[in-house]
Amino acid sequence: MRLARGVQQWILLNTLILLPWVSCNKLDTIPDSGEDFPRLGARRSVSFREDVHHEEDGEGPVRPLYRQRVPPISSTTSVNRDFYFPGPTTRRRVTTVPTGSNPDFYFDYLRDESRQPGRSSGAGRDRPRAAEGGTEFSYNEKDKNGPTNWYRIAPQCGGRYQSPIMLNTSSAMYVRNKRPLQLVGQTNLPQAIRLQNDGHSAKFTYVWNEGDRPYIRGGPLKTKYFFEQFHFHWGSNDTLGSEHVLDYHRFPMELHLVFYNGLYSSFEDARNEVDGLVVVGMFYEMYDRFNEQLNTWTRFLQEVITPESTFTIQFIDTFPLYDVIGDVEWPYFSYEGSLTTPPCLETVTWIVSAKPLLITAKEIREFRRIRTRSGGPMMNNFRPVQKLYNRRVFRY
Repeated sequence: MRLARGVQQWILLNTLILLPWVSCNKLDTIPDSGEDFPRLGARRSVSFREDVHHEEDGEGPVRPLYRQRVPPISSTTSVNRDFYFPGPTTRRRVTTVPTGSNPDFYFDYLRDESRQPGRSSGAGRDRPRAAEGGTEFSYNEKDKNGPTNWYRIAPQCGGRYQSPIMLNTSSAMYVRNKRPLQLVGQTNLPQAIRLQNDGHSAKFTYVWNEGDRPYIRGGPLKTKYFFEQFHFHWGSNDTLGSEHVLDYHRFPMELHLVFYNGLYSSFEDARNEVDGLVVVGMFYEMYDRFNEQLNTWTRFLQEVITPESTFTIQFIDTFPLYDVIGDVEWPYFSYEGSLTTPPCLETVTWIVSAKPLLITAKEIREFRRIRTRSGGPMMNNFRPVQKLYNRRVFRY
C-alpha cells in the first residue's frame, strides 16, 4: 500500500517538473523579430472635424478619438444638432436650401463661396452693409458695364436680395390682419423742387420747411419713413419700361418714391442700414382717351433734356405728392429687396402698388426726349428682373 502511494507521488512530481520545460521549448520556436513586442499597424482614428489632419500613409502621431472634442454649438448658430460641420473661420455663414429638400425646412451650413469674384451671396435677413458703388453704369446689356456686370461696379449687385422681381398674385402670401398704409403730409407744399437729369433718370427732390416733410407708416412698416425723392423708369415703346413685372405684364413706366427711416437723421445715414429705406413703386398705364396733360408736372421735363442739367421749380409752381400719386388706398405687394441701380444696397422694403396710375402718350413722349450722357435718348432705363431665392412676397 505504501509502495503504490510512493509511485503516485513520484509520477506527480515528474509531471510538475516536465510541463514548464515543454512550454518554454515551444516559445523558443517563435521567430525573433528583434523587438520586445510584435509590431502592430497604426490605428487611424475617425473624426467629424474637418480641421483634424491625418497622414494618408498612417505615419506620424495620430490623436486618439476620445481626445478630439467637438466644440459646443453656440445658441446663435442654427444647425442640426446631430450633424456639426465646423470649418475654417474664413468661411461665411450662408442660408440655403439643399437640393431636393422642402424649401420650408432648411438649415444653415458653412461653405465656400462659389459665385463669381466680388459677388455677395447675402445671408438671411442680417444682410451686410454694402460698399459704395460707382455711378458709371449702363442699361445696355452689350456694354461692359451693363446690368449683368453691375456686380463689378458694386459687389452687392450680385446679392440674393436684389430688385426688381416678378410679382405674382397667385403665389404671394395674403396678409389678412393688416394695418392701413398711410402717407402723412402728402398735401404739404415744399419750398421748392429740384428737378435733375442725372444721366439715368429724371429725379424730383423736394426742399421742405421744418416739420413739413411727409412720411409713410403702417402696413409692413414698424416705424416712420420720411420722403426723400421720386424718379422714373420708362421704355422706348408702350409695351415695356417698368422694372417690376406684375403677373407677367410690363407697364410702359414705373414711379419710385424713396423714403428713409425716421430713426436716422438723413437719407445718407439710413441708406446703409438694414431697415434704412422704403421705396414705393407705382406702375403707369396708357390713357388713350385723352392726349393732353393728366399730370401737369410733366411740363417741367423739357427743362432737363440735357444730361446732368438741373432745374429749380419755385414755390409758386410746386406741387404736393398728392398731385403725383393721389390717395394711398390701393392693394399692394411688399418684399425685402434693394435699390435697382448701383450700389444696389440691399436695405429696401419694397411696397409696389397693384393699381396703376394713368399717363397720356404726349406726356410719356416728354420723358423719351430726355438725353443720356452719351447723347442718345434716355429710354429702357430699367433693370432686368432678379431671382427671388428664398424671399417671400406679401400681398396686402
